Amino acid sequence: MNIDIKQAIVVTLLILASSQVLAKSDKNNGDRPSRPTFESIDTNEDGDIDFDEFSSHEVPHGDHQTIFDEMDADNNGVISNEEFANHKPPRPRNRKDN
Repeated sequence: MNIDIKQAIVVTLLILASSQVLAKSDKNNGDRPSRPTFESIDTNEDGDIDFDEFSSHEVPHGDHQTIFDEMDADNNGVISNEEFANHKPPRPRNRKDN
């Protein structure tokens, strides 16, 4: 009987520990979504991202037009691969800073 209780305690502790690891992993992945690749947005594969292509993807903050305009550094109406690579998205504010 003593062995059954010890085994139950060990199994319970393992389940709790694994659920904590999974919860922490989910939280870290949820903080910042992965950035799409240039190729995944350039759906017509012409080497540039126009506004229609860009607006078909979700953006984590702000509106599509504002972000598109920030990325289109030369204001020619399309985002080149270089402009896409050079754009650094703003970091989300830390909730503790509010």
